[in-house]
Amino acid sequence: MLIRFTRLTNDRHRLEIVRADATSEAHELETRSALLHDLVHYAVEAEAGLNASFYGRLASGTTYEALLMEPSTDSEAMQTEIVVGRIQGIAKSDSWSSVDAARFAESMATGFRSVGQEPPTWLTGDLIVRVRERLRRVQGQWRATPFHQTLALEFPLPTEAARAVA
Repeated sequence: MLIRFTRLTNDRHRLEIVRADATSEAHELETRSALLHDLVHYAVEAEAGLNASFYGRLASGTTYEALLMEPSTDSEAMQTEIVVGRIQGIAKSDSWSSVDAARFAESMATGFRSVGQEPPTWLTGDLIVRVRERLRRVQGQWRATPFHQTLALEFPLPTEAARAVA
């Protein structure tokens, strides 16, 4: 699936999704609140090989409006939303680049356990390192994207063989 972020103004951007079946949809969004969240989702889902969270659901044909109206009850999607929220919070700070990835992952895992949930198996220090690097790269690409130009990202969907192993 292709994800396109088009810089419209300092405050607005367009998110466009082009699925493998050539269907697409586009939405104009407020950049300050939505862009970082969407980029963190991209980094987490791509690095963890997820397919039932935000971008995986969009790739499978769920519309953006449907995702907003009826959040998923799938455990992967709910876990991903929690992890994305925590990463988004720390990614806004100057300390993000120096955060101890293993401790940060363990802190999130402890949070899951504190409410009686098992943390996702993909939540590791190594994942945090990879997410931080991917997010750094795409944020740099976004900052270099001129007005009315587009940052295009390929969302890698796990193959059937990889899903069977996971």
